[in-house]
Amino acid sequence: MQNTAAPTPTHCPYCALQCGMNLTPVEGGTVEVSERVDFPVNRGALCGKGRTAPAVLAPGARLTSPLVRSEEGVLVPAGWDEALDRIAGNLARTRARSGADALGVFGGGGLTNEKAYALGKFARVVLGTSQIDYNGRFCMSSAAAAGTKAFGLDRGLPFPLEDIPRTGCVILVGSNPAETMPPSLRYFTELRENGGTLIVVDPRRTRTAEQADLHLAPRPGTDLALALGMLHLVVAEGRVDEEYVEERTSGWEDARAAAMAHWPEYVERITGVSVPELREAVRLFCAPRAAMVLTARGPEQQAKGTDTVGAWINLCLATGRAGRPLSGDGCRTGQGTGPGAPGPP
Repeated sequence: MQNTAAPTPTHCPYCALQCGMNLTPVEGGTVEVSERVDFPVNRGALCGKGRTAPAVLAPGARLTSPLVRSEEGVLVPAGWDEALDRIAGNLARTRARSGADALGVFGGGGLTNEKAYALGKFARVVLGTSQIDYNGRFCMSSAAAAGTKAFGLDRGLPFPLEDIPRTGCVILVGSNPAETMPPSLRYFTELRENGGTLIVVDPRRTRTAEQADLHLAPRPGTDLALALGMLHLVVAEGRVDEEYVEERTSGWEDARAAAMAHWPEYVERITGVSVPELREAVRLFCAPRAAMVLTARGPEQQAKGTDTVGAWINLCLATGRAGRPLSGDGCRTGQGTGPGAPGPP
């Protein structure tokens, strides 16, 4: 017998691409994934995680009832009433004994906006605690803080992925989309097919780095010095968009002073990236009319993540890229609600 149910258009539940897919019910209570070619982000392409997403619905792959720990320390099945009563009772006792802030809530960037909002309300209104955070504290928040400092708001990715193949140069910092977001790699491939250049900054020789026109491999934790070294060369070689800086930015003297303290030979000693590579990266980035810097977990998950992302933003500002067509800086977040998950009040 053939299944005649109409497919339901939806999105992959995993990474920030939120690729479009179709789901069709099949026998056994699960669903079948098929391509959704009309969705512009992935144009029908899906990675292994997206194609196998329904596997979590298979019997034995997930819990079907709560588990509570017995007096013997063993997890045993329990009813929902018993499990919820135990949770509520322990929360109430902890709050009565140690105060509301003794309770903590930890969310995630994989939650939907609605779930993130409800979790925040639960923490602040029901529990009365200020102790709420999420996994993005060590990554996305660095980019958000840098963006807010530079622009007054967290812009995330301020242009569509479709702009990438149409720009002249992309510096991809600390990101490996060939393995983490495979459907998005086509945009970088099309960039090069259109005559643009791809510069990848990553200590590892990743599958993405292998496709780059220039791979800069700084020592781990030295991305800030690398960005400042490139800004130094922009200044020294007269590549600053003086009119743009004068009319549309503030604080240039401080940014310039930080960059001038990072001359090429000094940066080479810190990062391991050679002076000729630094000069070539600056040349490739400044040559076309339009260019982008895309940062990800690599620069963000460092001791000075906010400063590091800020330095790459400054490179865009000094060269007049931000706010212009097919140009500027952007953050490649890792999960669907990475920028908007619940955090501290």
